[in-house]
Amino acid sequence: MKIPPFFPLFFLLLLSGSFWLAAQQSRPAGSSSDTDLLDRDIDSLFGDPEPEAGPGEAAGGGDAKIAGKEEGETGDASFTGSLLKDLVRRSGFALEGSFRFYSGFAPGWSETPWNWDEGEEEFTRPVLGGMSADLILDFQISDVFRVRNSFGFSYPALALAVNEFFFDYNVKNRLFLRAGKFTPSWGRSSSYPFADLLSRVPPGDKAWGDPYVFKVNLPIGVGGIELISLTRRGFMASDTPTPAELGYGAKYNLALPWVDIDLGAFYLEAMPFRVIASAKTTLPWDIEAYTEGLVAAPHETREDLSLSANLGLARDFLGELFTLNGELFYNGEEEARWFSPKTDLREAKAIPLIKGFNAAFNLVIRPRLFWDFRIFSQLLYGIKEDTVQFVPGFSCKPLSHLELSLAVPMALGSRDGTYYRDNVDTRNRPFAVVLLVSLQGSQRFDYYR
Repeated sequence: MKIPPFFPLFFLLLLSGSFWLAAQQSRPAGSSSDTDLLDRDIDSLFGDPEPEAGPGEAAGGGDAKIAGKEEGETGDASFTGSLLKDLVRRSGFALEGSFRFYSGFAPGWSETPWNWDEGEEEFTRPVLGGMSADLILDFQISDVFRVRNSFGFSYPALALAVNEFFFDYNVKNRLFLRAGKFTPSWGRSSSYPFADLLSRVPPGDKAWGDPYVFKVNLPIGVGGIELISLTRRGFMASDTPTPAELGYGAKYNLALPWVDIDLGAFYLEAMPFRVIASAKTTLPWDIEAYTEGLVAAPHETREDLSLSANLGLARDFLGELFTLNGELFYNGEEEARWFSPKTDLREAKAIPLIKGFNAAFNLVIRPRLFWDFRIFSQLLYGIKEDTVQFVPGFSCKPLSHLELSLAVPMALGSRDGTYYRDNVDTRNRPFAVVLLVSLQGSQRFDYYR
């Protein structure tokens, strides 16, 4: 299906019209200026449920889990604050179990229904179903030493995994160490995580595996420095990494009252050397704005630099009745990819970033009528390839612990486009309908003295 040539203009007019509407109204008193779309990944309908927050960790509100976000971490300042809050307790432990049972139906077609060629359409109708459980052990061994371990079990895959296993160590409230198996995150965009250098992977097949990380946080005034060493199972030729298979990064955060700024860099021998700069602020009429820039320098030819950048806006309307987020992103890199971890419905995979200009439009509507009903949609458009990924849907909670979700992932545009060949559907079908019923809950016990 060919995308009409006026589509980019229509998108920009729609986006500008949305924020013109924002300028005509004021936010009700007492409403939050933080938007779900800046901090939540709408695509995680196909992921795992968000666990309840542990001691001193950020509570999980909003629509879904942050993409690739580390457990309990929402940034340098909040991480330091939460860790300090943890260490007020002298010692103790917390035990938490979370459980999920899900079932559903996912019919789909190998071609979009309106684009069938005679005799080429193929209809598949898999039945979805599974169970998963997580057991989290969180030990505050002393006022400076904490250990967290999270085990996961899933069926019918019969997979037993260590989701997290790391320690925190506080050096005189001036230096904070964390090391082990966990997923740190940089960057601000939930649509195009190109500035999340810790999720980027090299071209080719050496991409798989969860990260193993050593991280140091040093608070400085209203900001701080973060130093990281990271490797992945897929980077390693054996069970022990060599120096060439380790990546090294540093990021400086400056959190001023009117703007939050990040400067960072990451080096791994198998990838280009990348440097990022980003800023986030609140404009008049409570519009959240963010921008990120990236410079990549291949090791072979240092002069052959590539530039990438984005600009995003988000705002809540009518007392958070609905949230809009729009973003324009330019990717100057060839074969740029980022790592998406395994979820209940999808295997871990490296997701490509489309070269050239891209646009994203996200919408969440919360009618507040009944059953915590929510309508959502995400649209990603690769302009140069004439390729679109569109995922509309809704979710509701008719009973306690019971959630019903319906989504219709679609890949539109050129059949040679990235989203047509590699889309969000678990079987990579250009058109699918996913109906999912989930029963989930958790139980927590803690003791601190």
